[in-house]
Amino acid sequence: MVTGVASAVGRMRRARFTSRLSVDVVVVLGIALLVGILASSAVVTHWVPDDRTRDILTLVAAAIGAGAAILAFVTARILTDPRPAWLSAALTMYCIVVLPWTVTAFVGDATPGMRLSRLVAYATALLLLALALRPPRRLGMWGGWLILLAGGLLAVAALRLVRWDGPVAAVVASTVASVVVLVGWVAVAVLYIVDAVRRQSTPRARIGLGLVVLAAGQLYRMAGTGQDDLVFPALRVVGLVVVLVGLLQLVQRGLRELQAQNYEQQEELSEAALHMEKAMSMAAERNHELRNGLAGLAGVTHLLSAESDGRDDETHIRLRHAVLAELSRLHKILDGSVDPADGLAQNPADPPAGDYLVEPMLDGLVRLRRARGAEVTLQVEDGLRAQGDPAVIAQVVTNLLANCERHAPGAPVAVRAAVTDEGTVRIEVRDHGPGLPAGAERDVLRRGVRAADAGGEGLGLHISAQLLESQRGSLVLRSEVDPSGCVAIITLPAVDVTRPVSDSLTR
Repeated sequence: MVTGVASAVGRMRRARFTSRLSVDVVVVLGIALLVGILASSAVVTHWVPDDRTRDILTLVAAAIGAGAAILAFVTARILTDPRPAWLSAALTMYCIVVLPWTVTAFVGDATPGMRLSRLVAYATALLLLALALRPPRRLGMWGGWLILLAGGLLAVAALRLVRWDGPVAAVVASTVASVVVLVGWVAVAVLYIVDAVRRQSTPRARIGLGLVVLAAGQLYRMAGTGQDDLVFPALRVVGLVVVLVGLLQLVQRGLRELQAQNYEQQEELSEAALHMEKAMSMAAERNHELRNGLAGLAGVTHLLSAESDGRDDETHIRLRHAVLAELSRLHKILDGSVDPADGLAQNPADPPAGDYLVEPMLDGLVRLRRARGAEVTLQVEDGLRAQGDPAVIAQVVTNLLANCERHAPGAPVAVRAAVTDEGTVRIEVRDHGPGLPAGAERDVLRRGVRAADAGGEGLGLHISAQLLESQRGSLVLRSEVDPSGCVAIITLPAVDVTRPVSDSLTR
């Protein structure tokens, strides 16, 4: 099926190109015939001075050819294609050598050296045109200009090397050499059109049509039927204009392709930048969560491995369970099966899945902090349950307790949880430290906001606020006075106490 669609598209492109080429052929031939009729008209030749007009048309043709040569070289640089560069060299030879020689009579009073110089220039331009179809790879983009230089030097040298009575002069005096060069020009022009058809390139086809018009003008002049009219210089102008139009379209198409490539590259770079930013953000969040979790576990291992020393066995067991639960959560983060920001992808409008008892989850986190020597108290309403994922709330509370230790080291911390009159679970984490700076209650939840002397990366509170939003909860921080300190207030959807607890979600 894919092959069939591709072949159908190819047929459509070929048909569209054939239609455009047919229109171009008709238009160019029509313009050439019209110009030829007007230039050979007795009325035009009567009112227009031939010699001066011929010189003006020659200068106009040289200007157009020079512009086409510059445009061809620019095209080669834009497309990084050597073929237009070789075409530029051919047009340059045609403008700086061939056109000046055509001001003289084709078979008039020109010396053999002048005729030979003109033939060398024609042959060099013809060679460059032919090689422009498939330039030698070894010569690259500048090879055409080397041939141009060599041909120009030979054309200049021919002015002095040919004598009137020499054998070369006899060959040059005949029209055989000129006919050979002209036939080669026509053949190359046709090859341009054939190459354009093979590539289905409308700009290249127009360049070929322009070369055909130039060849037609040369044939007209060689026939000797229009030595005194303006057909040849007029057709030369028309041919070079058509070549210029083809090059303009080639540049336009090249610029469009470059713009498309630049757009695609920008899209790829933007997508890569987003992936990189997301990866860096996830890595920073993961490192932050691991750092907080490991900080809570530091110093606890030796307590579990030592003897109880009169400790209550139940307390010892609950502490060990808390450590194991925290280690399991951190292991999942390292393993990649659970990401700290997984909850951020959840639609806040969707109800959190499951429910859990709040007290066991908070008790494990508080015991870990106490085992490290922190003064943390816990007060939880009996049977308090909340909706959502207990791992998410454990991560948030862990971040809050780590912030208390970082910003209020050694200060007592109180954790309270109860149901509110509005039917929500309210968890407070309060320290007795210096509190928040004035006006920082909202800014502190933004990503990257942190105190200059507090360390950290400013991620914990931002992540916590977003995770709570994914659980249809919220996080608010504010300073307290008498005694001073900071309180973090978590609100979560509560669960009706008459509903049974989901054992799989209790901690």
